[in-house]
Amino acid sequence: MSRAVVVDKRIAEAGTLYRQTMAKAYAGACSPRSAIKAQCLICVGYDREAITHCTGYSCPLYMFRPYQNDRGTG
Repeated sequence: MSRAVVVDKRIAEAGTLYRQTMAKAYAGACSPRSAIKAQCLICVGYDREAITHCTGYSCPLYMFRPYQNDRGTG
């Protein structure tokens, strides 16, 4: 499967709420913070609340994930 096919599938899976964020991230037209947000959304199945309560402590992006109450805690 080509990258374009995989990217199109991921963008479609995102639903309307996050579709623009995902499209910009895949196009390289966003900030690093937005790219991290996109990766976190993919990881938790596009469930924003799950990012807040993430338990992926070994993830290199853990300390940078969006929607944290306090830096580094969920």
